[in-house]
Amino acid sequence: MTTIMVIRHAEKPVGDGSPHGVDINGDPDPQSLTPRGWQRAGALVNLFSGGPATSVRSTALPTPTHLFASMVAIGSSSRRPRETLDPLAERLGLTINTRFAKPQVPDLARAAMAADGVVLIAWEHNLIPSLAAAIRGSAEGIPQVWPDDRYDVIWIFEPSQESPGHLFLQHPQRLLAGDRAEVIAQ
Repeated sequence: MTTIMVIRHAEKPVGDGSPHGVDINGDPDPQSLTPRGWQRAGALVNLFSGGPATSVRSTALPTPTHLFASMVAIGSSSRRPRETLDPLAERLGLTINTRFAKPQVPDLARAAMAADGVVLIAWEHNLIPSLAAAIRGSAEGIPQVWPDDRYDVIWIFEPSQESPGHLFLQHPQRLLAGDRAEVIAQ
């Protein structure tokens, strides 16, 4: 079975005020990450790439072999999930699978579970609990709401030898100032 890790895309603009979204070139773009989001995307590289050991790198986090982010499609023009994984994809020499639109959670879950290796998914936070339930086969023991203000947690689904499905774990990223040490409450 495959290990699957799920993160929320990095920080986004909230409302019409600052911080504003900017594209990779620094040009204003409300569908892109904020400067803090770009910082998180860069920090995720060492967290997941097996780079130099740091206080934030946990040996418990495997290096992904497959990356998934939602496609930019009608009804969802956000580029944030892909932008969150772009620096990691570049470091690892991987292509980001963007064939699934945000609502295609069951299809995404099937594709992730069918992948051979370690999967990392960056997705829309409101849909992550339903994605988690699809991966695990049940919503039991999984928080049913991903808080609007949390960008700093990894949900991990490890293959289980003792029961069918996946074990559910949470891991705080602790990458940027202000990141919290606690996981998302159930």
